[in-house]
Parts: sequence; structure tokens; C-alpha cells
Amino acid sequence: MVDPSAGGAPLLEVAVPLKIDRLLTYRADPCAEVPLPGTRVVVPVGRRMVAGVVWRGCDRVPEGVVVKEIDRVLDAEPLLPGWFMGFVERVAGYYLYPLGLAVKEALPPGLLAAKESGLDLVISGDATKAPDLEALPASPPSSLTSVQEEALGVIIPLIRQRAFSPVVLHGVTGSGKTEVYLRAVAAALEMGRRALVLVPEIALTAQAVGWFQERFGAGVAVLHSRMARGQRLHQWRRIRRGGAQVILGTRSAVFAPVEDLGVVVVDEEHDPSYKQEEKLPYNARDLALMLGRQWSCPVVLGSATPSLTSYHRALSGEWRLVSMPQRVEEGGLPEVELVEARERDGDSRGPRWLSRPLFQEMEATLGRGEQVLLFVNRRGFAPYVVCQECGHVFSCSRCAVSLTWHRQGEGNDGVLVCHYCGYKRRAMPLCPACSGEAVKALGFGTEQVEQEVAALFPRVEVARLDQDSGRSRRRLESLLKRFRNGEIGVLVGTQMVAKGHDFPMLTLVGVLLIDFTLNFPEYHAAERAFQLLVQVAGRAGRHRSGGKVLIQTHSPGHVALIHAASHDYAGFAEQELEKRRELGYPPFGRLALVRFKGRDAEKVAAAAAEVARFAASAAKHLVASPGGRVEVLGPVPAPIPRIKGMYRWQLLLKSADRPALRGVARAVREYMAGNRVRGVRASVDMDPLTFM
Repeated sequence: MVDPSAGGAPLLEVAVPLKIDRLLTYRADPCAEVPLPGTRVVVPVGRRMVAGVVWRGCDRVPEGVVVKEIDRVLDAEPLLPGWFMGFVERVAGYYLYPLGLAVKEALPPGLLAAKESGLDLVISGDATKAPDLEALPASPPSSLTSVQEEALGVIIPLIRQRAFSPVVLHGVTGSGKTEVYLRAVAAALEMGRRALVLVPEIALTAQAVGWFQERFGAGVAVLHSRMARGQRLHQWRRIRRGGAQVILGTRSAVFAPVEDLGVVVVDEEHDPSYKQEEKLPYNARDLALMLGRQWSCPVVLGSATPSLTSYHRALSGEWRLVSMPQRVEEGGLPEVELVEARERDGDSRGPRWLSRPLFQEMEATLGRGEQVLLFVNRRGFAPYVVCQECGHVFSCSRCAVSLTWHRQGEGNDGVLVCHYCGYKRRAMPLCPACSGEAVKALGFGTEQVEQEVAALFPRVEVARLDQDSGRSRRRLESLLKRFRNGEIGVLVGTQMVAKGHDFPMLTLVGVLLIDFTLNFPEYHAAERAFQLLVQVAGRAGRHRSGGKVLIQTHSPGHVALIHAASHDYAGFAEQELEKRRELGYPPFGRLALVRFKGRDAEKVAAAAAEVARFAASAAKHLVASPGGRVEVLGPVPAPIPRIKGMYRWQLLLKSADRPALRGVARAVREYMAGNRVRGVRASVDMDPLTFM
């Protein structure tokens, strides 16, 4: 149907990448072929031209709208398939996010830009280059253990039946989950279908590429955020045209335009890296489940420490649970020992952070020609620098956090860095507050540990892997390869070394201090600490017997540490789930976090208070049944109340009733859109993983 007011030209609704909660209506050129849904077009929005996507045709002009004509069409045929558009629309709807911005987030950079000028809207140029990623060597296919055969006995029939079913593959570290993934993917390919495999970290990509290319050759496509723009565009187009059978990548690969999936694999499904905090706040694990339902295929959620939400659903029978409790190698799980950290319990030859038991184990391990991994969850040389005369703490002027001292920085004294906004200043020998000379660094980070271990063991190669040393993709891959080959004796690292890596000669893991993670001000702190410990401990003794893990802590009696030391996931889950049940936290309740930020502290606080009052009122009026009660908690300042000069407040919505929670969250979002306070930004995060 053509609206008379449109001058006889077809009407189209277009999604544009702007903060607009609706599609915009335009006239097609009456003298040209009408662009189909999924086609990119350039349209006028106000005084500028914007690239958008034709979403659908429409019958009439919205009331009060003056319809403009599409400026030009960018694609000869639709860039986006219909199923992909439906998928993105469901994602945008669930996360209460503008559709046009969700489309932009789902596409490689450059395919959909808010402003046309200065951006490449057509795939061309270096888009033809292949991904420049060095695959680490893969191990040869191994014969299956009985446990692996049992796991595949559950997964492969689901692939052949084309049945959507989440499968929680709970396998201890070293139990051979990767081989199960590979054979499940092979089963999907045998049926002429495709596979999507997600890994949580870019650091794991090269290792995974080696495994999958060894089995599936050129049929593997790779997607991750550190690829050059042209490489990502090339891979995206290749997938869109059906030129790849296996898509392997990190979080954003869940938006790969791959059709007819036969299996979806989410490795380390518990990992918080799958949740995007900024912009579209999606969780790739949850979107993987949506894809499984879309294509009627199983979704394998693998982990040695499944998220408690996934584990609970599996125990309840809603999802399937497959257990792999033994390692493939005969050595078994490593011995774990809790070592109480004291103010001064280090060996006389070592630094304060190094306990006598850990020093002795390192000495013996290195003496045997084996490797050591030291896990430190802090970057830099020291996390605090203070003046002992006046108490001044060297802090970021834009964020409410202390500056971290990086000794390997600019100048002889290094550099002070804010890990939240990137602010840097040269380290100063004098206090800026009192000009005192008693400036002292407190605590320790990866740089300090690396330097002092090298001094303790001068004949051993020591290296560091964190966001600073691994910033270059080539350097990251080279370092992992050297450690895997035994060229490095001691590797000091953050969470980047805790997940998925397989190092044949590594037999000792030292966890220097887990208490910061254990006591983090979030409801799932114990779960995160338990997962980190089990994951990093799982790097030890995977190919050699006698693997050992020493955990230094001020809280050796904590439930999470005791269960981690005994490799008792089920025991920890039982106790932690009971606490969650009592408090109404996931998986027994759902959450939505409303965030506020702005440069005027009073305005931000006032806006948060106003929205909190509305939320409380909406919760009373929108929810009829007692079981659908929505709690409104806050508002309160965020745990870090200022970042990048922006003051931050937040409001938490909690309910056991998912529709009720979404109803209140949607009402809050609409209220904020219609009652915006100048200078205050507000957003809603459904299913938040962090309250920071």
C-alpha cells in the first residue's frame, strides 16, 4: 500500500545508528528499484546524512512526520539476511537498546557509521587481506576416553536430530573438552551444517586456531577485535557468502552472519569476558543460546567451573548436564595447598610477597627443569604510592582511584598510570602535597614480581603476561609460544594466563594473593574467586604427574578457598546457591542495573533519586501478583564514584519474576528518555555481571 502523502513513492522504515527508539520513515526514489530489507542506504537525519539499513516497508506516514527521500542506496543486494535482522531485533528488544545502534554493534567497524563523511561505507581496499594470525601448533588427534565418548554420546545425537538443547559440559581442567568440541563440530559438518565456537579471550585465539585449522583447514574463519578493520570485513563477507564452515572467535563473533548452524560451542562459558559492559550490554553466552534456538541445534557450554546459573539450570533438568571428572593424562589433578600470608613470612632471600613454602617449591621445580606460573591479579609495579609524612595518596585527577606505579615507563622513576582513564604522569620523588621525600610504593603487581623473581633466579628466563606486555598481538602470541616450548622458566601473569592454555612442562602454580577478588563488593565475588583459582590451578601438571598449586591468602578458612583446594565444585555450588536463594540473587532472581553519570555531581545524584522514586512507583502499579514483586535498591554512588571526570550513581532492580522486572526496567527507560536531565547520561543493563 502506498500512502497518498508520499507522492506515490513506496515508504520504507530505516534503522539508523542513533539514540532513537524507533525506525524512521523515508520515501524510496520512485524512478529507481526499491531497496529490499537488509540493504544499506544513506538518509537525511536533521541536517546530516546517515548510513542506515532498510528494515521493512510500511503502509502510511506516521502522524506529524514530514517524510524525506532516501539519498542513495549503498548495496546492489541486501547486505543483511532476514534471519540476522530478526536476531538483532530480538537482542535489541531484550537489552532495551536502540535498534539502529544494536545493528551497528553487530556489524564490523565501517559497515554502518553514524556519520557518512570521513568513513568507508563500502567494503573495499584492504578488505581482501587474510587474517594475520599465527596459529600455535596443534596436538595430534587422540583416542577418546570413555568419558569423552559418553559426552559425545549425548551431544552428537542432538546434532543429528536438529534439536535445540543447552548442554553444560562440566569437565575438570585437562579432561579433554577441546577434543569433544572438535568432534561435535565434525559431526555438524558431516551433516552439511556449520559451527560457531566462542572463546573468552584473544589470548586463547591462536591456540584454538591451531586446533581447528588442523582438523578443518581453510574452512575455519576467525573473528576478534584485534584484527585489522580490513581483515574483519573480509572474514565477515566470507562468512556471509557461505565460504566458511567453522567460525571461531571471541565475544563479537556471536554476530557472525553464519546460517544453518549445527552446533554452537561456548568454551569457558562462565567467563565474564563474554559480557559487554559498554554500549550494547549483551552477554555472548546468552546470545549463543538464542542462536541455538534459531537454528534448532545444541549449544555446548563448556567449563571446569560452570556459572552457578548454568549449573543450577542443569541440575533442575531444564538443561542437560554432562560431567567429565577426570583428566585425560594419568597424572590427575594437581595437589593444592593453602598458605596463610603474613606481614613478613617470606624467605630471608626473597621479597615480602613470597612465602617460604612457595619459594622452596619454585626452587625445586626449576631445579628439575620444569616451569612455574605465578598468578598476580594486579598490573604494574605497585598499586599505591603514598607520602609517609602527610599521608597523601597519588590519585587520578579524573577518577576516584589511586594511580598505579609502572616502573618500566617514562623516565628513570617510571610512570604513574590510571587503569580506568589512561591518565599518565611521570613518577615524582617528592610529594606534591607537602614536598616530603618519604614517598613509598605499597603492594605489588606483575612488574614487581617479574623483576624480583628474575633477581632470585638469575639463570632462569622470566617473562610477564598482562595487558601491558600483551598489548601487541604478535608479542602475545610469541610469548605464549616460547612458554609452551619451554624457553621461559617462570611466567608471571594476570587473568590472561588463567584460562584454557595448555603448557606441557608447567608443574607449579603460585597464586600470590586472591583476597582482593574474594572480598570484592559484589554478590558473586566468592564465585569469581573460586573460578579463577580452579582455572589457574588447572594449568599445572596437565602432562606430567606431581603438579602442585600454592595459594597464598589471608583467609585460608574461606569456603570458596577450601572447596577450590579440594577441587570440590559441587560442594561449593551447593553452599553458594543456598546463599543466593536466601538473598534472591541469580539464578533465583533477575537483575537490572540503571547507571547514571555526568560531570555535575549534584545533578547526577538528583537524577538518580528522581528515577528511583519513579521506579518504586512503577513497581507498585505495574506488578499485580505478589510473586512478581520488584525490589528497587538504591540509588547509591557506584563503587568507583568517578571515572574519566564523570560522577557515577546506580540503581538496582531485582525480582524473581522476569516479565515483571522487564516491565519496570522498560518503564524506567522510557521515563528517562522523556525526562532527560541536561548533562546526565542514563542507561539500563539487563542481567549485569558487575556493579562497577
